[in-house]
Amino acid sequence: MSSEDVKNWINYKGMEFLKDIGMKKEQYVLDLGCGHGNYTIPASLVVGIKGRIYAIDKNEESLIKLTRILKDKELKNIEIIKLLYKKKLPLLKNSIDLVLLYDVIHLIENRNNLFIELHHILKPKGILSVYPKHHQTHMNMDIDDVREEIESFGFFFDKKLYKKLIHDNQLEDDFLLNFKKI
Repeated sequence: MSSEDVKNWINYKGMEFLKDIGMKKEQYVLDLGCGHGNYTIPASLVVGIKGRIYAIDKNEESLIKLTRILKDKELKNIEIIKLLYKKKLPLLKNSIDLVLLYDVIHLIENRNNLFIELHHILKPKGILSVYPKHHQTHMNMDIDDVREEIESFGFFFDKKLYKKLIHDNQLEDDFLLNFKKI
């Protein structure tokens, strides 16, 4: 994908995508495994100045690059957090409206603890949006297995979406699973 395609995603297509999955102005959003910000930046534009994005990753290089991008774009509603190995999410109970868990669950060693924490920080009726990109190759699970695992932690399956999204700076059509906190 060209740099023009990435720019188009960041400034337009990504915003449309995030609105389609349920993101709104003034929300508080967690982008867990944010990488270089392909979802963080458009999310910042969707939620606006009264909203907040918590961009969390363990990769310091990605966070440094994202910090540079945020300074260039003068985005002030994003808090970058480096998550140290096996630490709890530094967010309060019932503080988040929407969690983006995109292309990351296959990297989580203890998904049980993760889903318990996500349930804890999500507001009532908050949305957990999951892009389980590598569920078959890295987790040996089909998409229904992923759904059942997440439901077992107090999440209500809301919908399965087939969308154009960005993965490793490439546009792809794939499935997302949206859940709501019960």
